[in-house]
Formats: sequence, structure tokens, C-alpha cells
Amino acid sequence: MEKKKRRQKSCGEIALARARQARRQKKHPIQVGWTFIAALLSIRTPVTLPATPCRSAVDNDWPISDYERGYSTSRKLRLERYSEQPSMKRLMRDLRRPAAREDAMQFLLARIDDIDLRGWVIKQIRQDQINRLSTHVRPGLDDAFVIASWQVELDTENTVNNEVIDDTLRTLLPPRN
Repeated sequence: MEKKKRRQKSCGEIALARARQARRQKKHPIQVGWTFIAALLSIRTPVTLPATPCRSAVDNDWPISDYERGYSTSRKLRLERYSEQPSMKRLMRDLRRPAAREDAMQFLLARIDDIDLRGWVIKQIRQDQINRLSTHVRPGLDDAFVIASWQVELDTENTVNNEVIDDTLRTLLPPRN
């Protein structure tokens, strides 16, 4: 069995079919007119309000609001990380976190009075040797005791370095007679 190919309808045939459908729907011409007018009125431009008059210098008794100044480009102040004096354990934990490192370092350095020890602590933090600092921090120990143990470690490190330098100088320089 062969299928017959349907021939394509011409534009005129399509127009006649649409006209027949429109007649079947029985649209009243007045209803079509009202629909057309409603469509035209909905396209109209919105009503613009008149511009507000400029305020005179006499009326400037109100302060300028942030909205009138425009958007601020400055950073918003963040809440403080510590609501009270943080413990040494908390500071050591925060020194390991990149986001909290600067705040924790400032609080830690504020507790250290000795300038040499402060420089040594900064060096340990910058070299990511925080474990070297945190080995001295234990629950129940006072901050003064922890700082004193850091001072002992700094002094030990300095004496070892001085001895190495002295030994090197003794081997390089001939003995004096």
C-alpha cells in the first residue's frame, strides 16, 4: 500500500480556514473594538511625576543621610573576634587559622613585655612554628609562666647560637701568642 502525500495548503486556503474559525466563534465587532482600544491604552507611557523642587539653603536643617551621600566604599566594621580576654590555648588555636592569625597575634604580643621575646615570638609565628610555642601552653598555667618558659627557650637558643659562633671563630682564627 502506498501512502498518499498530502499536498501543502496555499496561503489563501489557510486564510479561508481561519476566517471560517472566526465566524464559528462569533465575535461581536463591538467586543473586538473594545479589546483593541484596551490594548492601545495599556501600551501608553507611564505618568511621570514632576521633578521635586530644589531645597534652598535655609531648609538645610536636617543632616545629610547616608542615602543622599551615596553608597559607601569603606569596609563595614566587623564584630570583634574576642568578647573578653582570650586564653593562651585559644590564641594558639587561632594562630593556626589564617583568618584569625592577625587578631590572635596582636592579643598575644600585647601580653609580652620583653622586646627580644616579642621578636622571637613573631619569628616563630611567621615561620609557622606555632607548635614550638604551644608546647609550653597547658591548661591551668598562668600566662606569666608560659611567657617565662618562652623566655627560657629564647635564652637557651641564644646561648647555643653564641657557642656555635665562638667555636667557629676559634677554629678560623689562629691562637695568639
